Amino acid sequence: MPTVGEALACRFSTMANDRLPASLPLGSLTRGAPPNEPDSRRPLPYEAERAEIEAAALLAMNAADFPRDYVERVHDQAARFTLRTAAPGDIRAAIALLEEQTNVQALAPVESRNRGVGAAKKVVRKAVFFTVHHLTEQMRALGWAATSVGNAAAERIEQLEARVHELEVRLARDEADDGHDDPSGS
Repeated sequence: MPTVGEALACRFSTMANDRLPASLPLGSLTRGAPPNEPDSRRPLPYEAERAEIEAAALLAMNAADFPRDYVERVHDQAARFTLRTAAPGDIRAAIALLEEQTNVQALAPVESRNRGVGAAKKVVRKAVFFTVHHLTEQMRALGWAATSVGNAAAERIEQLEARVHELEVRLARDEADDGHDDPSGS
């Protein structure tokens, strides 16, 4: 069974000190001399305290009454909020992600268990609908325009890659033919 730290490292790739503001003094969070490494490479401070917390969490996770189902549901729901990205060289996947994010909804949900809160949400939604709807439509149009540009660029890139490949094959064939066509052998 993995340690709590390993389990958390699998779920969260960025640690809190990866996003330290540059205004903090380098040694303000560590005990001892400041390391010569950039902020994102430094170990987290308070190693003993973190080890103690991990040990306590591991004990709690191994307990019979630990709510494993609930924790898994929380992790699954949290995973929905992670930023999805395409591979660096996959422009088509990037365009698909852009298309998916382009459909922005102008209407906020107004459901509530409390009737008064639901009524208040409806009043606020009606009061700001024109502005929000107009802004949403502009965002949607911008998204689709960016998608269109991305599709055109992808088509052009694919055509150029095919042309380069064709020219490389022809060049290799011509170089091979030039070596064999010379009857004098010089």
